[in-house]
Amino acid sequence: MNDDSEYESHVDPRDLLLRTDWNAVEHCCPDVAPATPVMLLELLDDDPGVQGWAFRALVEAHTRQQVFYTATAPAARFVAAVLGDPRTLRPVTDRVAQEEVEFGPQAPFPLRAGLLAWLGDSVVEALAQRERPYGDEEDLEAFLDLAPEFHAAARPFLDDGGGGSPEVREAALGVLLAVLRLPALADGIPGHRDLVRATALRDGPHRLRAVDTLSSWGEEVSHLL
Repeated sequence: MNDDSEYESHVDPRDLLLRTDWNAVEHCCPDVAPATPVMLLELLDDDPGVQGWAFRALVEAHTRQQVFYTATAPAARFVAAVLGDPRTLRPVTDRVAQEEVEFGPQAPFPLRAGLLAWLGDSVVEALAQRERPYGDEEDLEAFLDLAPEFHAAARPFLDDGGGGSPEVREAALGVLLAVLRLPALADGIPGHRDLVRATALRDGPHRLRAVDTLSSWGEEVSHLL
């Protein structure tokens, strides 16, 4: 999946959507936001403006206020499956007009980086909520059950060979650090231990996440704090 030039030849986003009965699941705002399949297809629209809007809608409708919904897991599975699509490399923004007035223009970011960051941040939030979930526990666990797929989707973008930018590489690292806390990924710990330790030792946006990952493995981390 790390060869973008061949991606569209073997992954059809519409076929991915057919794997889910979207009438049986919903996001937070069915009366306001578009249906999930509409959002997901618009992530791959030819217009970066539409893509940025769809990304914002995806985040707000499926993990609004850190709540997980019945549509969150299938939406995240679709996102993981299409990360290699070259259309996700387009630079986008996701601020509305009022936010542009309040905060100023937003620097564009690769959509792929935004999608990876959403997956990684959502895994961290889901793990934090396990003891006291805000929403339905089954929806949260359905999302976490996809951790192996998130790992497989993010791993190709950890280096330049994945065709990504520095933002994409950092976001992929964020996913990796999050999912490696789960028992389902225990077999991957030895292969990633050096990377996680190196991340915990250097300044960067994911240093504390790396420390938390090491702690979840039972390693002593007090010297890192």
